Amino acid sequence: MNIAPFLLGNAKSGTVSPVISAGFVLAVSAAIGTLLLRRPAADVSSVIRKATDLSRDGLTTVTAAQNRKVITLRLSRVERQTHDSKTLRFVVPQIQRFSAQPGQFLTFQWTIDGNEVFRSYSICSSPTQTGYVEIIPKRLPNGYVSVFLNDRALPGLTIKARGPYGQFCFDETKHKRVVLIAAGSGITPIMSMLRYIDDLCISVDVTLIYCVRTQADVFFKTELTDLQSRLKTFRYVQVLSQPDPDWRGLSGRLTREVIEHEIENLASPTFFLCGPTPFMDHTRQLLDSLHVDRSMIRQESFGCVPDTPKAGDAAGPAQVEFIRAGITCNLLPDETVLEAAEMNAVSISYGCRQGSCGTCATRLLSGSVRMEREEGLSEDLKAQGYILPCVSRGLGDIKVDA
Repeated sequence: MNIAPFLLGNAKSGTVSPVISAGFVLAVSAAIGTLLLRRPAADVSSVIRKATDLSRDGLTTVTAAQNRKVITLRLSRVERQTHDSKTLRFVVPQIQRFSAQPGQFLTFQWTIDGNEVFRSYSICSSPTQTGYVEIIPKRLPNGYVSVFLNDRALPGLTIKARGPYGQFCFDETKHKRVVLIAAGSGITPIMSMLRYIDDLCISVDVTLIYCVRTQADVFFKTELTDLQSRLKTFRYVQVLSQPDPDWRGLSGRLTREVIEHEIENLASPTFFLCGPTPFMDHTRQLLDSLHVDRSMIRQESFGCVPDTPKAGDAAGPAQVEFIRAGITCNLLPDETVLEAAEMNAVSISYGCRQGSCGTCATRLLSGSVRMEREEGLSEDLKAQGYILPCVSRGLGDIKVDA
């Protein structure tokens, strides 16, 4: 149950009405009582603060319209998630509380040994928890940032982030039946959706198919089991590609037969897919073979690789003018707009450098570009003339708002 509408009755005047009906008290008491059974008391209070904080003077709400706003975060807790991953909880200053949608991500600005690097991580905590955000970086053997976060990040670390970003979002007003298909760490944005559904007791039919190598690689092992007992319309299916000897569940790659067996009426749900690119491609092929409408499939790829430039797309050397920086420079056919900006000390924030996150979205003022990917742009931003400089190559002279 969403209690925010009750508390924001006089949000325009910046105050909360002192007149509270008996029905309101009962509704809030019921919501709090339900949440207390599932979340620590500190978390419950943040659900209520979300409504009151946003109505007070002087607080900043970070929304999609303010997606260049920098948020300062302080690492408050580090917990082991699996053998090669940790959960990092960051406290959000009260004056910078922001509103995220379940499934979105932040782009973090890390400083490691004097080097500044940007990486995007999905938020795995529930959006109802406005006082903190959690991410889970998985340690990769040669991962510059992931190794630092798993081996050296300690409580007290202060970093900056931008966002939230992303179109990979659960919306309870539109999605009444959902199928969540994740592989490995691709469970993180999906867990944000499940926690959100659980926190607000949303009535939605949910099936989760989670594919991992072994039991040791399962994120949120205990919590997913608990959700099965709490959410009556939640089905959890686990598939192990390298099962343990005593495993009695599904094993091997995700197959068409598994999807057909576990999901009734494939025409009705919205599918949310998240995982490495090969897994995503494989799963989409399975859904295509089952005649699932592509408009009902939403995806968030982890570790995608941008397309290679196509010969003949660019007419030859051109110029790019960065209007706000007051700099004009050459733009080579095989050079992205972001690369040209970096070579000429023009600041454009970026995250994935692959056209997926949308962090670098910048307005194209004149000229034309070819974008290798457009996943990071909403239809609204496209209509306003935004491009993704990290995957944009000029087709002649261009001007951009940077």
